[in-house]
This record gives sequence, C-alpha cells and structure tokens, in this order.
Amino acid sequence: MRLFDLIKIWEPDCTPEKAKVHLARNNGIEDPIDVFIRGEFERWQQWQGDHFFNREYVVGLVQARQPTLWLFAGLYRPTGKTWIEKTPEEAAHWWYELDRLPSADEWVGRLYLRSPYTARHSRPNGETLVAELTVMEVLAERLSIGAFPGFKSVDVSMGELRILVQQNVESWRSALSAVKGIYLITDTTTGKLYVGKADGADGIWGRWCTYARTGHGHNVALKKEFGIEAPPERQNDLRFSILEIADLNASDIDQRETHWKRILLSRTHGYNRN
Repeated sequence: MRLFDLIKIWEPDCTPEKAKVHLARNNGIEDPIDVFIRGEFERWQQWQGDHFFNREYVVGLVQARQPTLWLFAGLYRPTGKTWIEKTPEEAAHWWYELDRLPSADEWVGRLYLRSPYTARHSRPNGETLVAELTVMEVLAERLSIGAFPGFKSVDVSMGELRILVQQNVESWRSALSAVKGIYLITDTTTGKLYVGKADGADGIWGRWCTYARTGHGHNVALKKEFGIEAPPERQNDLRFSILEIADLNASDIDQRETHWKRILLSRTHGYNRN
C-alpha cells in the first residue's frame, strides 16, 4: 500500500496535488529522529529557510537513520507564516503555523515507509512521491525511547543518550547508576574505539551524563576530535555500549579497563591515550 492511499482514507480532501512532503533529514546539527523522540519535531518543522510549505497540506516524514526509510510524523495544514529577520543567533527564516490533523494521529510514530527518492530536495510536491512512498511496517506502539534493555543489549547513539539524560528515563538511570563498569564508545565514521571506565558514585549513568552534556567527556583525544573546534555533527557519529559491569564497591576497575584497551587495541588504533 502507498502512503497517499492511506491519506485519502484519513483525509479525503488531501490529494498529492495539494500536498508538500517534508522529508526531514539530518541538518548537520541534529538528527530529526532524535528530535521526534524528544517530542519536539513539530516545533523543529515550523522553522523553514524559504517559502516551502506553499500548499494546503504538509506530510511530515522523518528519516529513520537510512537514506530510503521514513517514519510518518504527521499530517498538517499550514494556517499562517511569519518572516523572521536574521539575528546574531539565527538566520532569516519563515516560521509556519501548522495545524496537525487528528485524523492521521494514530499513525504518527508507528508507520514506516520506504522510498527510493534520494534527491537533495527535501520538500517535494506530493505527486513527485505518490508512486514511491510505500508502507513497510506498522509498529504496535509509537516510537519512543524504550525501557532499559539489559546491560548486554545497550547500544545507543549520542542523540539517544542525550534524550535519555534529558528525560531522566527512570529505568535507564536506575540500572546505570547502580553499577560501575567498562564502556565502549565507537566512532561510526572512522571505526575508532574508545574504552572508558565509570567508577564514580553515580556509576555509568553519571559518567555518561557528562558525555551527553559535553560531547567528549573531557577525554583528550575525544575532545580534540569532537570538541569545540569540530563540526557539531561529528558528535552524532558516536555510539555507546557496555563491555562489562561491576559492583559499586569493586576495586579492580582500573585493571579491567587496561584489559579491554589491550584486547581492542584502542591505544594503537583508537582514541585512548594512556
């Protein structure tokens, strides 16, 4: 089934010829799937650099970490726009008032679509994609940061980590603050690894909160690669996982960190410097 076939059921007046499709991609600063999970996508979408939403309807789609996979984020009707002049903090832009249509709400965050469309233009007319946006999957529940999956299954992006910390997700905070541990940071662009230890009073949670806040955790090599002089989007390349955990009273955490650095060659080929 195609997306616009579903839309015709939800909102019969919304034809491809009356719609703009907003293909929300990473803007170099934020990944829109993370923005969506935080519940901030609608506000994020209202900011547009040009008069893009010039039709009766806007179909919001969020790129789901693959070039051709999209998550349905809502069906909207533009009701007004305001031109915002350039300021020291922001470029000049249009600010759109967008009414979300409740007829499509039950599919928001649940409907995954596939499209071969990979052109740079991110606001094509509906008829451009009418034959291409096909339904791939419907989730039982809306996409969100799930409950803590267990220490062996932890694998989160920097964006997801920031959401966990910002929302202070209880299951994650409780689990990660109850243990010390050895964690792994993977640079998905270069393949380089960083092995770290979390041995403070707040366990892994406390250490990872520092990464969420700074982007580099004050580590020398990570600060050089992902710090203030690096493009902000570089931090989106980081993923966090756990190699092993230990009781908060464990005393051999330094030795275990050394073990993993040696095994994973993170001094020779990664970001560890000691």
